[in-house]
Amino acid sequence: MKKILLLSSLFISYAVPAQQFGGNPPSVSWKQINNKAVRVIFPTGLDSQAMRIASIIDYLAINKPDSLGNKLKQINLILQNETVIPNAYVGLGPFRSEFFTTPPANNFEQGSTPWIDQLALHEYRHVMQYNNFNRGLSKTLHTLLGDDGLSIATNAAIPDWFFEGDAVFSETILSKQGRGRLPLFMNGFSALWQANKKYSWMKLRNGSLKDYVPDHYQLGYLLVNYGHKKYGDDFWKNVTQHAASWKSLIYPFQSAVKKYAGVDYKTFMQQAFESAQNTTKKLSADEPHFIFPVNNKYVTNYYSPYAAGNDSLIYLKASYRQRPAFYIKDKSGEHKIKTRDISIDEQFGYKNGKIVYAAYQKEPRWGWVDYSVIKILDIRSGEEKQLTHKSKYFSPDITEDGTIIAAVQNEPNGKSEIHILNTANGDLIQKIKSAAIIQFADPKFVDDQNLVTIVKLKNGEMAIALAEISTGNTIRLTSPSVSVSGSPFVKDGYVYFTAGYDGNDNIYALRMNDKKIFKLTTGQAGKYFANTGNGNLTWSEFTAAGYQLRQEKWVISKWEEINADDIDSHAFRFPVNMPTGVNNILTEKLPVGSYPVSKYKKGTRLFNFHSWRPYYEDPVFSYSVYGENVLNTFQSELYYQYNQNEKTHATGANFIYGAWFPQFSVGSQYTFNRHTLTGNKTRYWDQLDTYAGLNIPLHFVKGKTFRNFNIGTNYVFRNDYNKGFFKDSLGNTQLQYLHHFISWSQYVPQARQHIFPRLGYVLSLADRYAVSGKKGNQMLANATVYLPGFIQNHSLVLNAAFQQRDTLGQVVFSDRFAYSRGFTGRYFSRMWKLAVNYHFPLLYPDWGFGNILYINQIRANTYFDFTKVYSKDKTQNVNQRSVGGEIYFDTRWWNQYPLTFGFRISHLLDRDQFDLSKGSLFEIILPVSIIPR
Repeated sequence: MKKILLLSSLFISYAVPAQQFGGNPPSVSWKQINNKAVRVIFPTGLDSQAMRIASIIDYLAINKPDSLGNKLKQINLILQNETVIPNAYVGLGPFRSEFFTTPPANNFEQGSTPWIDQLALHEYRHVMQYNNFNRGLSKTLHTLLGDDGLSIATNAAIPDWFFEGDAVFSETILSKQGRGRLPLFMNGFSALWQANKKYSWMKLRNGSLKDYVPDHYQLGYLLVNYGHKKYGDDFWKNVTQHAASWKSLIYPFQSAVKKYAGVDYKTFMQQAFESAQNTTKKLSADEPHFIFPVNNKYVTNYYSPYAAGNDSLIYLKASYRQRPAFYIKDKSGEHKIKTRDISIDEQFGYKNGKIVYAAYQKEPRWGWVDYSVIKILDIRSGEEKQLTHKSKYFSPDITEDGTIIAAVQNEPNGKSEIHILNTANGDLIQKIKSAAIIQFADPKFVDDQNLVTIVKLKNGEMAIALAEISTGNTIRLTSPSVSVSGSPFVKDGYVYFTAGYDGNDNIYALRMNDKKIFKLTTGQAGKYFANTGNGNLTWSEFTAAGYQLRQEKWVISKWEEINADDIDSHAFRFPVNMPTGVNNILTEKLPVGSYPVSKYKKGTRLFNFHSWRPYYEDPVFSYSVYGENVLNTFQSELYYQYNQNEKTHATGANFIYGAWFPQFSVGSQYTFNRHTLTGNKTRYWDQLDTYAGLNIPLHFVKGKTFRNFNIGTNYVFRNDYNKGFFKDSLGNTQLQYLHHFISWSQYVPQARQHIFPRLGYVLSLADRYAVSGKKGNQMLANATVYLPGFIQNHSLVLNAAFQQRDTLGQVVFSDRFAYSRGFTGRYFSRMWKLAVNYHFPLLYPDWGFGNILYINQIRANTYFDFTKVYSKDKTQNVNQRSVGGEIYFDTRWWNQYPLTFGFRISHLLDRDQFDLSKGSLFEIILPVSIIPR
């Protein structure tokens, strides 16, 4: 039996990663605001937002509402205002946070609370968590290993559902809204209960590749809210301090819950779910009649239906097996119009054969700079054009005659406007803005001169407004309310929209001539993207199987008129268990600090060492000190190594600077007392290896594909300081070589069940050659092509590789060729390889045991490898062919850590040139490293 290592192919999604190395262009000028709790680092022009964030965080640090403890450590917080993806994080290694200040386009996801206020409430709770979890054994590991040690200890002791659920609870109790009061946020559990789906605890924790499962934010909030209700204000403080201290070394969090709740962990969970079901605001049930049969094999979502003609619907469809695409349904069935370009928004506009939507694009070199551009698709011809370039537009709509577009422009300086654009050339016709409105959303044309939009106000309320295009003025159509509303559609003097007035996202109609509001739907499920046409009301309804299209007859006599009191009743479905003395802090009484603003120098603390830890990869033991500056433009590593085979010691350093267009890297390692037998004498020497290099990494996102390009070169210098006899005979010897490399990849996004992209390719070329007195070279080329399989979640993967080296033997570079599977392989002078792989899923078990191991997917691969190897003089060649199969298990351990492993059975069709063996071989496939360096 043989063990081999698995290198997983990684493919990014369009979501921006939590951190971007060298993500800001060097032209950005940084400022800072300091108080005891936070240093806010921000681009010039965001002074007011930075001051607001610093004031909220300072208040939280001083008053500690719903306290987890009294520990305080200042956090570095960077504001990123050039990315259109709304997000934020708090991380360790180093301890810092980043806020992405562009607000979300979808009102129902985050509600009416001003975006930067929401981020401050939620993310600073994570800061308070890390500060107060630094105790006991977690603190010991923090001392021994730095930030990485604290991260390992706290994440092993405290589950991710608590981290996020507690932060959502914090944003909810400290504002008038928060996600804990949003119907969409809790739709998931309501849908499961309504469908009588009872998932195991491990499935709720680890998710599924076939079924909809609420995420750890929703799960965590439900449990944290229950803990406050049942066991009081100090319950979670006591539990987390006990768990983070590791007072119980086995299942510390479960043990802490049992200690302070008086019931075991399983009972606590059961009681929490029962309580949520029993205390949820009860809404009348209805019998849904969906347009399409519900797919119970995997989740399928239908968004934004539009009536098109007498019997047709236009909509966006996506599933766990299929990328988002526009479809039309008519009398003859469902027809695909076109796959949508990469986007971060399910909303789109449609009128008279024209679809208009916002597509995502990216600045290639700078990871924190990206765009949202407007695309226009003609459904009749299939032609699509890009109207704007390097813009930040959201939720566009188009007029009936197709000559004008309205879209929300969220600018980097924090201002929100509606722009009226000419569809012929993208020219700006008019701006609609208001000092009282912090964000516009969902503009929809009433006619060529007016449009309806949702407006968010500074006090955390929202309303529906009419905007006059000619004057730029806005007129309120509804009273401001904390209840969320959105997705308007205008027809025949009515505005149809979704709102959470009664605790559920239902559909309402606003009669524009007298501003009366009518309720059109009832029921447990959220209802979105209302549209009317041909005497029908159509919408997307949230279910346990995804968003489903539903249609009912448009009967005005059944509408229920509601009054202003109903709008302001704030009937929340899940009661919030407010801690004693805690209230909304986002009021006029919030102290607004007047902190000094100063310049933040880009070179501040470049050597910001944050973690130090050991690592072992046979036969080398290493201990490294890692550093990274706050702006994430300089990474450093100092290390010691011991090679147990050679019995040698080494010290070294690596540095990389990413603030400029090319990234520069340099490093050096000094190895003491190396030795080898040369003839009948032992040669002793110290070895100095030094390198310097640069590369240009470019990442393109445009249209329907991701594209990545990287080109670079490294200069490597080796100096051997010989000792004893060889010092006199050889002196010091040197070796210098250059390493050039280039790679290019292009591929489409993956749906949830896609093992690899349905279409794509990866090309790479590397060349190494000596430039000193000795001669030597090696060239390696690789290519991979991804193609669709017979079924949507199958993948056909083709590989090709070629490697050639010189045969002088003066300088020998390491063998980097991927040999045919099952063979031991040798380092021949020339080798090329072709491989065919067919990957497909076998099962989606959604099964685990003991909260230790959970299996998401079992998948297989059948393959054929063909390698041809050549003799030293390249006059003879031999085939090295194999066929076989692989089984992979995609798992999660302890409900937290993803890990893929498997096994392979290979049958060798030719004799192995290493040991002349032939036949079948069984191999275990393990990850390269369970713990990354």
